[in-house]
Amino acid sequence: MSAAVPRTGRRLLAGLVACTGLALGGASPAAATTERAASGPVSATLTYTKAGIGRWHGLRLRVMRAGQPAFAAVARGPGCRVPYCAPAGAALGGRSLRVVDVDGDAEPEVLVDLYTGGAHCCTVTELLRWTGTRYAVRTHDWADPGYALGPAAPGAPRPFVTADARFGYTFAPYADSPMPVVVLEFGAAGWRDVTAAHPEALTADARRLARAYRHRRGGRFALGVLAAWVADEARLGHTAAAERFLRAELRAGRLRTTPPWPGGRVYVRTLLRNLRGWGYIA
Repeated sequence: MSAAVPRTGRRLLAGLVACTGLALGGASPAAATTERAASGPVSATLTYTKAGIGRWHGLRLRVMRAGQPAFAAVARGPGCRVPYCAPAGAALGGRSLRVVDVDGDAEPEVLVDLYTGGAHCCTVTELLRWTGTRYAVRTHDWADPGYALGPAAPGAPRPFVTADARFGYTFAPYADSPMPVVVLEFGAAGWRDVTAAHPEALTADARRLARAYRHRRGGRFALGVLAAWVADEARLGHTAAAERFLRAELRAGRLRTTPPWPGGRVYVRTLLRNLRGWGYIA
């Protein structure tokens, strides 16, 4: 990318190229990129071509199983529209394609990560699971947090570690809205929430949030941090203690914020109502 061409100018030039079919400086059209991944009898390729700033085309997934073609289709996911649907590896760094056993049945799944673009969004995953006769396709929208694929014990599903995007903007501006940890597992029925079965992840996240809240306590936008901490504590079975802490902070006058975000008694009511509605509190 030339430092001599402002961003707006680059967009205009890219548009001219797209409209006229010309190549800047006489360069050849962009060549297709192919990512490859394999595990056991399964191998996969993801092919795509960069078509300008933030644009891609030709995203195509092919899967071979035991040396035979098993799947071929355009890679897609919810909200991922051509030409702005990007291979996540190319758009965000890393890789877009993996072949790995995520459900613990010794049969590898194929995972394609895509990126929808936008100020806060979004990583989506297309996952192919072998049913015995064909590949069934599942998709999942990870919203802003994305995910990390954790390790698993032999024969056990691998955890998808993500966060709860519903906390963004709910109690504070987005930058002041940490999201509590969420752990999912994938099986024949799709993804399911198993966060409560991972107290180590919840405890570590709660400690992180507690430190952040102590640092910002009484500040204008500390309540976003506090909300995520209460959510973790509720998952750990500490709801009563977390509610006592909320009441103490309320009496001490520390639940102040700036409109339109809820503060004071309204904050406490809103937080507890949302946590019940979202399944954090029974």
